[in-house]
Amino acid sequence: MNTDNLSEKKKKIIHLYGQPSSDNQLEKKKKPSSLRRLDESGPKKNSDVVLKKLFDGIVHYVKQNDFKKAEQLREKLIVVAPTADRAIARSREIIDQKKIAHMNPEKIRLWADLFNQFTNREAVAFYFALKDVIVKPHQPVFQQGNCDNRLYFIKSGSLKLKYYDYDVRKNVLIATLRKGDIAGVETFFMLTNHTTNLIATEESKISYLEKSAYQKILAENYEIESKLCKYCETRQINYQQNEPAAPSRRAHERYKTELTGRVQRFDQNGKLIEAITEVKIIDISAGGIGYRVKNLKIGEASFLHNSRIFISASYQKYSLSYELKKTAKVVSLKFLPFGEYSVHVQFEEPMNEDRVIDIAQHTDVTAYI
Repeated sequence: MNTDNLSEKKKKIIHLYGQPSSDNQLEKKKKPSSLRRLDESGPKKNSDVVLKKLFDGIVHYVKQNDFKKAEQLREKLIVVAPTADRAIARSREIIDQKKIAHMNPEKIRLWADLFNQFTNREAVAFYFALKDVIVKPHQPVFQQGNCDNRLYFIKSGSLKLKYYDYDVRKNVLIATLRKGDIAGVETFFMLTNHTTNLIATEESKISYLEKSAYQKILAENYEIESKLCKYCETRQINYQQNEPAAPSRRAHERYKTELTGRVQRFDQNGKLIEAITEVKIIDISAGGIGYRVKNLKIGEASFLHNSRIFISASYQKYSLSYELKKTAKVVSLKFLPFGEYSVHVQFEEPMNEDRVIDIAQHTDVTAYI
């Protein structure tokens, strides 16, 4: 049979059955699995491209000594590719190595004992979190009653640490601070107001650490906290012994106790907020109480400081139950391990001393000063 006639007949049969197939349809039938594999590899390829661009951007900005932009890209890298452990770790190393090369030894010489306790990574994080300021003569660094949440490192100059004694109505000198000294420890590690004034007597250079910057570096360098706390404790010994006790703590004798309390905060209009917080009351005096609370976020703690609260508790005396209900002001908060806070409050109206002793006696604890 002629080959041309056979081909012609096949074309007619296909036409009669009405099943023509376009080239695209045939291609789809031939490669369904291969196309599927391409689709599946697409997101991964895109992710790899983004990862490479971010990493290359970090390297670029590090070479330009633009550490701020390098850190911003690294944060974006962590969000975009959280499982890219190798790239995340390597980017940290690249940034830290370059930062170490740009650290000025003279800037940390006065606090070499502190930096010697840090690892290279911790030292870099702490060093670049510090900010510098020049204070003119008679200019206050901080003032009694204010709260700025900064830790100050005196680099040069001279400053007077004083407090205003309301009993005698005059300023009392506590100490003169010079290079190598630190200040603001209490308000930095606790959410509380300054009980002193720090005023420059001559032009002074100071490095300071913001609480917000400190919390940020702790996220990747949590061991800094214990090292810094211990260091500050040793450096405060020279002048802390003359520092006045907080007014809310020196006026009345305190007693240890163990009560379960409930706290509600007043809003700006003086109305109680519905949310109730369960707390553990650990001490009580005629002037106020101290309690501990868990699971309080840093922002919430900052908002609670200096606020008005309503606190209530109940205790047993023989077979009878008594209620303690007081309106108070939060005067300080201290960060504790394991997510706890120690909170001290001052009553708007002091309690009767006999009532305080009665509460202490019936919670089976003894008094302490």
